[in-house]
Amino acid sequence: MITHHLSDECLLEYAAGSLPEAESLVVASHLAMCSDCREQLELLEEVGAVLLEDGGVEDVPGDSYEAVMAKIAAPLDEEPSRRIEFGEDTLRLIPAPLRGYLDDDLSRLQWKRSGRGIEEISLKHQGDTRISLLRIRPGQKIPSHTHSGEEYTLILDGGYTDGGDHFGQGDVSHLDGTVDHAPVADPGGPCICLSVRTGPPRLTGIMGRILNPFIRV
Repeated sequence: MITHHLSDECLLEYAAGSLPEAESLVVASHLAMCSDCREQLELLEEVGAVLLEDGGVEDVPGDSYEAVMAKIAAPLDEEPSRRIEFGEDTLRLIPAPLRGYLDDDLSRLQWKRSGRGIEEISLKHQGDTRISLLRIRPGQKIPSHTHSGEEYTLILDGGYTDGGDHFGQGDVSHLDGTVDHAPVADPGGPCICLSVRTGPPRLTGIMGRILNPFIRV
């Protein structure tokens, strides 16, 4: 059961098409997994339509939602992408909006070590924003850190505990520099998640002050 959802503010920005690509990908992927947020989005869109009618302002184009989805699903470059045969696990774990960012099936992707017990696949890196998949070893604790920008995390498989909260499949987390945390992956199996960071993390504590100059997005 999904217990950590998107905020109404985030859903409103998504509906208006004002979210950047990376954040829109997180929202679209969560919506593909969460019927509660899909229903809330529909409600907010209905309320917004009524307000627009009463206010006499310019209507939002009726195809705005489709335009956002088409932008998210578009290839990362202008070259025709090859057809990828996704296996059962990929189809089960990876929401449809996210599959367009994969170069291959999950079983054939080349994970790279990005920390102790953490592997990463970079899907897109532009400016200070990085879209990636993370695979965290069962029981692994992430070093305490905060953020120089914002961090969106969508759990695709497994889960982790962060403070007093548990995040499982479909749950989404949105954090910024006001939060200092150290998630711990569940012991039953690896935690796979979609991660969007708009700035590099900042490790906290004595070791963090030593290592932070070497950390990049």
